[in-house]
Amino acid sequence: MSIVKMHRIAIIGMENDKDEIIEQLMNIGVLHISDVSSKMQDESWNGLVSKDENEEEIFQLSSDIEKIKASLDYLKQYDKQKKALFASKRTVDASKFKSIIENKNKIWETIEVINNMDENLNKLKQEKNKLESYIISLSPWKSLDIPVQLTNTKATSIFTGIIPASADVNGLKAQLEAEVQESCFQIIAEDRDQKYLVVICHRSKTDELLNILKNYGFNKVVFNDMTGTIEQNIQKHKAEILKIEEKINSLVKSIEDLCKKREDIEIFYDYFVVEKDRKEALGRLLKTEHTFVLEGWVPETEIEYFKESTGKWQWDCYIHISEPEEGEEYPILLKNNKLVQPFEVVTEMYSLPHTGEIDPNSIMAPFFFVFFGMMVSDAGYGILLSLVSAIAIYKLKPKGMLEKLLKLLFLGGISTFIWGALFGGWFGDVVTQVTGGKIEIKPLWFNPMEDPMRLLLWSLILGGIHLYAAMGVKAYDAIKKGRIWDAIFDTGFWYIFLTGLALLLAGGKLGTVGKYMAIIGAILLILTQGRAEKNVIKKFTKGVGSLYNAVGFMSDVLSYSRLLALGLATGVIASVINTIGTLLGFNIIGIIVFVAAFFGGHVFNILINALGAFVHTSRLQYVEFFGKFYEGGGKPYTPFKINTKYININNKENEERKS
Repeated sequence: MSIVKMHRIAIIGMENDKDEIIEQLMNIGVLHISDVSSKMQDESWNGLVSKDENEEEIFQLSSDIEKIKASLDYLKQYDKQKKALFASKRTVDASKFKSIIENKNKIWETIEVINNMDENLNKLKQEKNKLESYIISLSPWKSLDIPVQLTNTKATSIFTGIIPASADVNGLKAQLEAEVQESCFQIIAEDRDQKYLVVICHRSKTDELLNILKNYGFNKVVFNDMTGTIEQNIQKHKAEILKIEEKINSLVKSIEDLCKKREDIEIFYDYFVVEKDRKEALGRLLKTEHTFVLEGWVPETEIEYFKESTGKWQWDCYIHISEPEEGEEYPILLKNNKLVQPFEVVTEMYSLPHTGEIDPNSIMAPFFFVFFGMMVSDAGYGILLSLVSAIAIYKLKPKGMLEKLLKLLFLGGISTFIWGALFGGWFGDVVTQVTGGKIEIKPLWFNPMEDPMRLLLWSLILGGIHLYAAMGVKAYDAIKKGRIWDAIFDTGFWYIFLTGLALLLAGGKLGTVGKYMAIIGAILLILTQGRAEKNVIKKFTKGVGSLYNAVGFMSDVLSYSRLLALGLATGVIASVINTIGTLLGFNIIGIIVFVAAFFGGHVFNILINALGAFVHTSRLQYVEFFGKFYEGGGKPYTPFKINTKYININNKENEERKS
């Protein structure tokens, strides 16, 4: 349970040396730079200092980063190089990193070429799609063997058009024969929605013909800017498509060749990310005409390294190191053993403790471990969860929150395995289902499916222990701060009262003991919970009213019934999956169905229940556990260092220090 103590750092240096000093601080990578711009509101500072107005530089760098990212995302689509399932950052020597940056003009040229190729390829694809749409629209007219530009002759008018599929063609034919004998029509094609017609009539009968056609929903179709037959135009468009496809293939081949430059562009991307971070750090400083001032924090564990590194500087600058003032807030860095560290991700997702507050992770970790496994509670699932997490950790070599999360899932898998063995869950009841009940894996303790009330009882007991632990942390914090009587009154007396109530519910001789404990605890609470009030009546009233908090405590205990609910849900779903898988027996089709149901169903069950276990276990920590003593609100320690996405820059000095 440890919050690392911080040392305040103040650096005053020459303005001309600022960029180099910032670069060195980034390489050292342990200084949390504070934003000192608020000092400009102080009368003693106002008018003496100013800030770097580098917003335009930062904006330009952000724009460049987006441009580089777009080219990388584009290359990714065409990169045929096989990627590992779990890919980690490449380690790049500092000299190679430097050489790539020195050739940045060439890299920018490559990026411009990629972006132009992207634009050209999109144009070609649009043109191809347009021609394909033309062909689709012309296809119904393929059998029309007259040139489309021929819309009339000396004596006739020719129309092409469509009518609804539901139109009465026989009626149309009869009406034309009766009223416009100098005409004829032919159905070229038809589909579900409409019929495609060509109609010819004597020019003198054009108006009469069109009036009749209008009554049947006729709409003209005009083939503008086209000559020749429909088939000829289709073939022409197909030939154009072939030429476009050749251009597309040529462009794609060029893009695939450029994929060889992807690693260099990734280095280039990380360079700009580093530059942006550096410029943002400069924006947090204050300066005069000739000097600058920087403030920040360094963990006590890194202060000697910081002193050693800055002691080698050749620049004229003043570095002042001091301890924080009593009660002063500083960035929070947690330090726990390797078993507790993974559970820090739960606290970080909620809120870090503030300075002077207790780090809850050491107390919270074992409960999270137990509750997570109890909710999933299948030994087979536990093995898979730990195995996949271990592989991901080994391959990805993650850092920060992802590393903690994967390690938490690994430990959660171990807990799941233990509880699964205790409850007899091995991919549900798959062994029993497959063997037709001939073989059954017995639980080491009991089967919750057969005795859910027993599991409910243990869930509530664990919940009570969890809440008692939270109250204990509250008492410890009070004692640590010198408020011993508060610890006794606000925690010790509640222990007596609540324990008495619990024993009273148990009945028998324990119930008799519990009755007297509850009475004594109630009296003590009535006498002490209103101690802050000056009026005697208010003291008594508040003391009596405090007993109502026991209802809230009982309600909190009932929240732990979710351990039962999720534990049973895992087993029930697994059993259903196994039943479905064995419905068709073990013939060829049945085996295929079983394998599909087993792998697909159980993977889904693992994912959904592991997620549910994480969410609900976290909820028990946030609401029931943290609610008893925890405030949070601490600001995370974020050292100013090289943060990259694709590469790790091999810095020999830092590597030697870490080893």
